[in-house]
Amino acid sequence: MSDFIHFLNGKFVKEDELSISPWDLGFVRGYAVADFLVTHQQIPFKLSEHVDRLFKSAEIIGLQVPWTKTQIVGWANETLDKNDNKIEKTLKIVLSGGKSHSMHQSPVPTLVMMVSQYEPPAPSYYENGVKAIAVNYKRQYPEAKHTHYVEAIRQLSKAQDKDIDEVIYYDESQVFEGAGCNLFAVIDNKLVTTKSNIVEGITRNVLLEILRLDIPTEVRDFTFDELQSATEVFLTGSSKKVRGVIEINGKTVGDGKVGEVTKEASKQFESYIEKVASSTA
Repeated sequence: MSDFIHFLNGKFVKEDELSISPWDLGFVRGYAVADFLVTHQQIPFKLSEHVDRLFKSAEIIGLQVPWTKTQIVGWANETLDKNDNKIEKTLKIVLSGGKSHSMHQSPVPTLVMMVSQYEPPAPSYYENGVKAIAVNYKRQYPEAKHTHYVEAIRQLSKAQDKDIDEVIYYDESQVFEGAGCNLFAVIDNKLVTTKSNIVEGITRNVLLEILRLDIPTEVRDFTFDELQSATEVFLTGSSKKVRGVIEINGKTVGDGKVGEVTKEASKQFESYIEKVASSTA
């Protein structure tokens, strides 16, 4: 059993006390939103931005939140502080419609914050890149970070190549994102990332702000055919940071190795993390 302390509906609880009713709308109806962050030098990275996004996700799906952003930021900091301050941690915040015997929200939603140890991936995780599968699928309420991951889990469970570790969504009109991350691609010597119908990732937004590259960066929608012509592809997220994609649907991306633009983006992001963590320590 984990020794971590978590947050559940106003209380700080141990792992064996971290339970919700099976009548909770997040469990029985899939009606919930979530956000996820990590600490760097024991400082929660972009906590306010994550809470802002949590509220935006709740607003999009119509989930009523009786608390302020300041309250949730405070509870998040308290939850992290109640755990070992010598290790890096992850914090997953889940907000659901609460306990209900119908499809009406409870007057008070369920708010859970779960802590675990953050162990940065080994260097090979970034050096080797990742194989992905792309599926024709558009998430419902795509701008919201909700807890509906059925398609990703379904696709990964039936993948023949067990080295496949990521799912990319697209449809006839555009490429969207990864199942839990954003996507960048080098197309026609430009770094491109999707503009619409996506969750706006915190890591993605940081990169758009800080990246200084030898090629231009564009925020625009692009097709799956364009993605297949990309010389580099990488995915971004709180725990994966910047991870190169070397294969999509069995087709090699570029030369099948993590590219120089991806490496440079990763390097600049790591430098930014160190700078932010040092300035707030």
